[in-house]
Amino acid sequence: MSVDHFWCRLPGRAVDTCSPEELGELVPRSRDHRYDRLAADGLALGVRQTAALMELALTENGLHPDPAARLPVYGGAHPAAGAEMLVLRPEQVAAASAFLRGSALGELVRQQNTVLARRVAQLDSAPPWSETWATRVVNDLRELRDFFAGAAAAGDAVVVRESAGTVR
Repeated sequence: MSVDHFWCRLPGRAVDTCSPEELGELVPRSRDHRYDRLAADGLALGVRQTAALMELALTENGLHPDPAARLPVYGGAHPAAGAEMLVLRPEQVAAASAFLRGSALGELVRQQNTVLARRVAQLDSAPPWSETWATRVVNDLRELRDFFAGAAAAGDAVVVRESAGTVR
């Protein structure tokens, strides 16, 4: 299964000393043996086709006006045209982790059913929104919550890489 959105943990100070090119070399571009090793160690996470849906579930809910809701998926803002990576510093990782930990992720997905169904309809060759999609988004959000919890506990930064093919 291909992956089109990645999160990679780095020691907090690494983001201050690495150039964008060096950071790019540290973060996987595709699912390969390096990604599999990092993921097995809890240092990387990747999803396919659900990043935009995860973002919508976290941010389109009036019950959660918390600015931290925008941090986990796209790092607070969508990358500028041509940019493929965003960096969350350790304090942002901690805020994102606290937000995810305090959110009823399954409920957020259920509350955004109509919005998510519209987004899926925009995906090329994707099956229509269904309980299968909802389960996938909730599972990916739970994995993201656990990933950010580990990163926050370690004081790590997180680099977010979006492949060119990711649909927003």
